[in-house]
Order: sequence, then C-alpha cells, then structure tokens
Amino acid sequence: MLFFRVLLIGVTLIVFLGVAVPLQWIALYLRWPWRGMIPVAFCRILTRLLRVSVYTQGAPGPAPTRLLAANHISWIDILALYSVEPICFLAKREVGGWPLIGFFAKLQETVFVDRNRRRSIPAANAAMARRMLDGRAALLFPEGTTGDGLLLRKFHSSHFAAARDLLIAASGIDSVAVQPVAISYSSPAAAWLGEDSLLPHVWAVLKGEPIRCDLMFGEPLRYGRGTNRKIIAREAAVKIAAMRAAAGPAEGALTPAPSAEMERLAAPSSIVPVAL
Repeated sequence: MLFFRVLLIGVTLIVFLGVAVPLQWIALYLRWPWRGMIPVAFCRILTRLLRVSVYTQGAPGPAPTRLLAANHISWIDILALYSVEPICFLAKREVGGWPLIGFFAKLQETVFVDRNRRRSIPAANAAMARRMLDGRAALLFPEGTTGDGLLLRKFHSSHFAAARDLLIAASGIDSVAVQPVAISYSSPAAAWLGEDSLLPHVWAVLKGEPIRCDLMFGEPLRYGRGTNRKIIAREAAVKIAAMRAAAGPAEGALTPAPSAEMERLAAPSSIVPVAL
C-alpha cells in the first residue's frame, strides 16, 4: 500500500509538471482570476495521498481584503490551508531555492522575505498588500518558524504591517480583515521542527498512521487606519490559543490548556503555552 501511494504521488507530480504547470504559467501571465485554483486542486490530491484529512471549523472571511494569521506546526500546514482556498503565503527566502518546493511556491505567487535582513520586511509587506488588493487572501505565520504543536511562540508583528501598507495604497478602503486561523493535528508526528530535514519527515508521514488536520477559522479582527499592529498580533495569538483550547484534544493528542490560561496570553511573552 505504501509503495502504491508513493507511486501515485510520483505520477501526480509528473502530470502536474507536464500539464498543470504550463497552464498555471499562462494563467499567471494573463492574470486569469481562477489562476489560484490549479494549486488548490494539486494540494487536495496531495493531502489525500498523504492520508491527511483536513477538517474546517468556521469559514474563511468574506472580506475582499483579508490577512490570515495562523500558528505554524508543519509543512503540512501549507498543503492543508491551500486545499481550502487559494492563498498567498509569506515564506522565508530559502524556500524559493528548495528543489521542486521552491518552484511550486513561485507558482502560487508566494512572497519571500529574508529573515536575516530586517530591511527586506517593507518590500515583503508591500508585495503582500498588492496580493490582497488583487483579490488574494494573504497568510503569514507570525511565529516565524514551526513548533512542536504544544506551544504558541511569540507572535511577531512586523508583517501585520502589510495591512497598513494596503490602507496607504488604497484610500477607498477603510479596514483590512485580519482573520486568526488555529491549526491542530491528531498526532504529534505531524510536527516538523524547522531544523529537521524535510525529506525524512515526509517519509515518516507517508509510513505513519493517517493524520487529521483541523483548521479553525476565527472571527476576523479589524485593522483600521491607526491600528497598532502589535496589539493586533497579540489579539490574534489570544484568539488562536482560545480556539485550540476550546476545540479540545483530538484522538491521540495531548490535553489542551485550561481556559484560565487564556487571560495570561493578553500580556506579551516569548512563548505562549496553549497546547493540545
């Protein structure tokens, strides 16, 4: 069965490279409005072949200009989120140079940022603002790296300024919807720590038990003119923590933090305990 799934993944990649990629390049060049749907179909197929079942609670917001903020646990996060809707991601610059993965990232109009150069942040924020003005929801992982799924790390606020840049560029728009998205998995095996090698973890997921991924879409926060990005980042972290705790543990997961812990999250901290 494992061999059969690996074979299907290989066939899927070949078909995607030979058929879907040229069509996607044309769609990007001509700015077709449905250009984001080819990667959506690809991610839906991959999640099924990896035996990752994606469940959603709540719904993506209807606002035409929307910035998503999610906790980050694994490379699976990207496949799961993109299987729900076409999203523009913010990724570290190194991802663009990864074999195959970097190529796919560019096909879905990912914005890259050099995390070692703070001067690259304004350009990345401006690119995210342009994506949102073009009708795409933009997503960032404010923790800046993956974690073990048990703790929320500090939410960095720098890239929330993409909403401010959008408002500066579009005088007719009064606010941007910042929607918190909580991600959790049924198994700790889904967690991929950033310093670990990618391919061994992909192989472990292929060999392991089926995984359930829950995407919980919270009520959007309003980012208006004059909004403090640090406060928005903190509010997003609190909402994500609350959603994960309220959802309760999935089968095989650890116990969520008690609700009393949520009050402490309103204060800035380097690590936010919320765990599954």
